[in-house]
Amino acid sequence: MRKPRMVWIAALLASVVPAGGCGGDTDSGAAPTTSQEAAASSTQTAIPGLTGSWHRAQTCEEMLAAFEEAGLAESQRGWLQGNFYSGKSGPKKGDPCVGAEGPLEHDHFFTADGAFGSHDQNGEEVDGGDFEVVDDDTVSFPSHAEEFGYDGDLVVDYTVSGDTVTFVVALPDSCLDACADAYAWALSAFASGPWERGEVPA
Repeated sequence: MRKPRMVWIAALLASVVPAGGCGGDTDSGAAPTTSQEAAASSTQTAIPGLTGSWHRAQTCEEMLAAFEEAGLAESQRGWLQGNFYSGKSGPKKGDPCVGAEGPLEHDHFFTADGAFGSHDQNGEEVDGGDFEVVDDDTVSFPSHAEEFGYDGDLVVDYTVSGDTVTFVVALPDSCLDACADAYAWALSAFASGPWERGEVPA
């Protein structure tokens, strides 16, 4: 249907962000790289309530609302559109969601050893990295912050209630340049919700 998200991310970062992107497309059965192993070994044990997979169907319109609220709808248009145009660019002007696909299923997974990743609607892994526990309702994403050249903490709040989780992305004050790039990724990943426990339905 659409190219894996990581292919699109790499293309976007090559044109927008001078720092490296979120890494290459990964094979879910492949052994972790040395950097992934090092990141996992330095990550705190995951909070049991968050560990596992979470999925939902996302729409471009939901993403647009989140990016508008964050003040990034114009400057981070590519991240807003990224999941909904089969790996191609969406409209450059006007309504950014014209012709968008969706709703599209997507999932995120959090492992007990600190690995994080995502699957697209076809079950293909399209994002990966690590996460760290900040407190009982906040996690950070060090490897993603580093990839965007952001030297602050890239944090996302969450609330687990039974078999659902809601994520909240709140930008720091004066979030520009690398900060805006990093938090645009976070919005594209977590802004919509709530998410239900489980992987992308087969």
